[in-house]
Amino acid sequence: MRKKKQYKCLIFDADHTLLDYVADEYAAFERVYREIGMPTASLLLEDSRRFSEETWTEAGLYDVDDPLIQTTYHKTYRSHVSGIFEKIFEKYGNPTSVTAEKAGALFLKALEEKGHPLDNAKAFLEEISKKYTVCIATNGLSSIQRGRLKDFEKLGRIYVSEEIGCIKPLPAFFKHILKKERASKKNCLMIGDSLRSDVAGAKSVGIDACWFNPERRENTSGIPTDYEISTLERLKKILEK
Repeated sequence: MRKKKQYKCLIFDADHTLLDYVADEYAAFERVYREIGMPTASLLLEDSRRFSEETWTEAGLYDVDDPLIQTTYHKTYRSHVSGIFEKIFEKYGNPTSVTAEKAGALFLKALEEKGHPLDNAKAFLEEISKKYTVCIATNGLSSIQRGRLKDFEKLGRIYVSEEIGCIKPLPAFFKHILKKERASKKNCLMIGDSLRSDVAGAKSVGIDACWFNPERRENTSGIPTDYEISTLERLKKILEK
């Protein structure tokens, strides 16, 4: 029987846990194409999203446990976006004088807008923050993540990897949070959708981890989890045990 844990500090991932990154990307692409005067069609947006996923993967940004990516993550994040528009202009042509590099810079700027919360994420955090210390831990660029998390900034501290100087899953990232929150690892719980980043990172410093798995994917990673939920609402049952 699992020993009851008294959690006091809840650490939430941002993208795909609280924020709909895909919706935010679509909105950013629309703003970019509108600004540069390129006609926006649904197929163009779909291709933009697909090319974004491709370039992210090609740049190695999913490989957060790779030592090279851990040291170059933020630089690579900034530079990889031009590749999206190189693919777009190659397929659709470029009716403007804007370069792929300039379009990429506009895209990063457009991503700084307030994000789209997932489901009832904001209301859930508002409720849960009345009883627990809540904070948000995210990999990404400071200006983008703080802009997108604007609706959440009054609910608890926001920790962004670019500001900390290292990314999840590095132990230093989580140790920074423990120090700032003056929290004991045994009283903290990490909630996030990434096994490699959120779960493995938290477990590396002795913080319990809850895998947010709305798609009910099978865990074939070999990374152990303490809990698994398909909705944020189910977190309450864990906390009430």
